[in-house]
Amino acid sequence: MADSFFKSKKNWTIVIAASIAVIASVFVLNKRSNKVTVEENKTTIDDSLKLVDFYKKEEAKPCINPPLSGVNIPYTIYKVNAVSGAKLTLKTGSIITIPKNAFIDETGKQLKGEVELRCREFHDPVDFFVAGIPMTYDSAGVRYHFESAGMIEIVAYQNDKEISIAPEKSFNIELASNYKSTEHNLYKLDTTKNNWSCLGKDKVIVTKNKVENKNNKVVAMVQSSKEHEAIEEQQTTLQKEKETQLASLQKNVTEPIKPVKAISTKYNFNIDVDVNEFPELAIYKGLLFQVGDENKNFNESSYNVVWDDATIKEGTKKGENYLLTLKKGAKKYSLIVYPVFEGKNYESAKKTYQEKYKRYTVLLDKKVEDEKRIEAEYQAKLAALKKQEAALKRKWEEESKEGFNQLTAQEKIKRVFAINSFGIYNCDHAMPYPKGISCIASLTIDNKKLLCYDIFLVDSAKNALFNFYKNPVMNFSFDPQSKNILWTVENGVLYWLKPEQFNNVQVKEGKADLVMNKVDIKFKSADEIKAFFKL
Repeated sequence: MADSFFKSKKNWTIVIAASIAVIASVFVLNKRSNKVTVEENKTTIDDSLKLVDFYKKEEAKPCINPPLSGVNIPYTIYKVNAVSGAKLTLKTGSIITIPKNAFIDETGKQLKGEVELRCREFHDPVDFFVAGIPMTYDSAGVRYHFESAGMIEIVAYQNDKEISIAPEKSFNIELASNYKSTEHNLYKLDTTKNNWSCLGKDKVIVTKNKVENKNNKVVAMVQSSKEHEAIEEQQTTLQKEKETQLASLQKNVTEPIKPVKAISTKYNFNIDVDVNEFPELAIYKGLLFQVGDENKNFNESSYNVVWDDATIKEGTKKGENYLLTLKKGAKKYSLIVYPVFEGKNYESAKKTYQEKYKRYTVLLDKKVEDEKRIEAEYQAKLAALKKQEAALKRKWEEESKEGFNQLTAQEKIKRVFAINSFGIYNCDHAMPYPKGISCIASLTIDNKKLLCYDIFLVDSAKNALFNFYKNPVMNFSFDPQSKNILWTVENGVLYWLKPEQFNNVQVKEGKADLVMNKVDIKFKSADEIKAFFKL
């Protein structure tokens, strides 16, 4: 029966009974190259499959994902009477004020007796790194990184069951900080959406450790004035307006795939794909798929099999190749394939591409222009608010006999805000990736590419942890004027690029090899990591 499906010696048809991800009803294959034996090396295709599976597992990991086993920021546990409330002073000097009758269980019932409050704080890149807390913020399709002025996590339990804050109740937080900038916003981590929610502004209070003087009072008066509060509200509104404008721009400005002409000496075939899953292929007709050179185990004997089903998924190069898997019973056969065209179909595809690309460039140019216009308008309005803020400070300075003395290391800085639910709260300033040197960076050790997903850059000029993804990093950047450290983890082992190595990074044709160093020490705490890296 199988022979009836073949049209000739050079054209083969495989009927597929069913499909899981994409139904492939008919395959027409052209045999045009030399015979390849099953015994040939399977390393390349196996490595590609392994990489796809590795990335899939990494992307499925939870929002909070500590990278090093056995190292984390520990909780400090406090016992609180649920009825009377409490005022807790943490080791860092942070203060948590809990009102009376502030706890409820999962049914909404008000709790009595003793509850357990678990708290921990994060103040520097090592804290952020070992805790596995994401330091990126996605807004209107743009990814920013956080420069933190301090972060705190608070959760509560009674009888080992998680509890909540009662409605219309709130905890007052005075978070100890080393940063007094008012440019920071308050965010809460949404672990379901894997993103941060902007809650507005916190209030910055600066006091002296020893004696409170008139300058402290002037600072407090400025920050508590209605004029200052109005300026901060306008800054928050301005930021949200910008994000709304950016979100309203053209969203689907996607570059069309440039058609590739089929090579006559290579195998190719056609397959019906679900255009809803792969819209980049929907615009072309007469599409074929060509067997990639990396398929060292490809064998023409596969044509003699009537396969039960087939699936096609995104391959190792997004938008360039695809992973085809054929199945018959327990037998499984996978290939990396590339979309190609023949004859008139190629000429037609080129014409379609040129039309789509022309439209794409128009849309892209317009989007870029709109983004620049929105950013320019935002910066102009923000500058005007900064001038108002500066004028307000000068006013208070003139009214004070002694004026503002420069603040010293004896300062106590508190960032004050209220919370009505438990979780992770972050006083942060959103900023772009560092600028200076940009390249495609490959992380290697002993001339082998590291199998890693998360790459972390520490820039000593910022209290931030910059995240990059996948090796090689397609959009790596760093400031050569700063002291930098790079971390990544492979199979639980920490690797790093030393600060002095950044001075010798050689970028050739937009690419750079970063030779990492293995850390042989088994760290037990964040403090040990800080001591080792001198942070």
